[in-house]
Amino acid sequence: MKTMKIIIAPSKTMKYKDSGFELTEQFFPEQTQYLQTLLKQYNDETLCELMKISYKQATQVYHYFHQTYPSYPALSLYQGTVFKQLELDQYKNHLDYLNSHLRIMSAYYGTLKYNTGITPYRLDMTMKLPHVNLYEYWYTPLYQHFENEDFIISLASKEFTMMLHHPHIYFIDFMERKDNQFKRNAMIIKKARGQMLNQMILQEVHTLEDIQKLNIDGFTYNPIYNQEGTLAFVR
Repeated sequence: MKTMKIIIAPSKTMKYKDSGFELTEQFFPEQTQYLQTLLKQYNDETLCELMKISYKQATQVYHYFHQTYPSYPALSLYQGTVFKQLELDQYKNHLDYLNSHLRIMSAYYGTLKYNTGITPYRLDMTMKLPHVNLYEYWYTPLYQHFENEDFIISLASKEFTMMLHHPHIYFIDFMERKDNQFKRNAMIIKKARGQMLNQMILQEVHTLEDIQKLNIDGFTYNPIYNQEGTLAFVR
């Protein structure tokens, strides 16, 4: 059987939801420690400008990097739209699948298993840190982490998919037909990504053929609209 990874993007919204997942260690603690040391140098006003966020948000981010927080399993901490589609309480019989196949991409942690212990943070790949290009920073660790996979399914945004350099990445493209045109609604896409991941976990999908059989809230696979490196799901 070919080896596969599924990648998803993190979310800015974080709030712990009890899952019962046992914590595992991070893949790249030294790289994360370096970024924390770098970000600790900035006051809340600088973070406000750097991250293009409100002063109130910047104050919270400042605390993230300066105070001690408990670690939580990654899949239990992120609470964005994608993650709200996941039925965590149904996953107890699918932990081996999660462990082997799911990776959450992160500008701060590199990549995470479902139960990697993390603390709250805020950092996007598009943020321009002095002297650090985050795509270059994570290039080698992530290349080595994913290089032996036969293929990768991306349910992440382009921003986080671009962290990877692999010959066989398939980006899932959700499109809606409206007035004889194809449209992409950001919120609908996020929900569909989460619903697809949930189905893949519960059905323990391993192959491209099985992915192509999925029906995601009316989105079905239509190869006519595939572009290079994409799998088109249309409704």
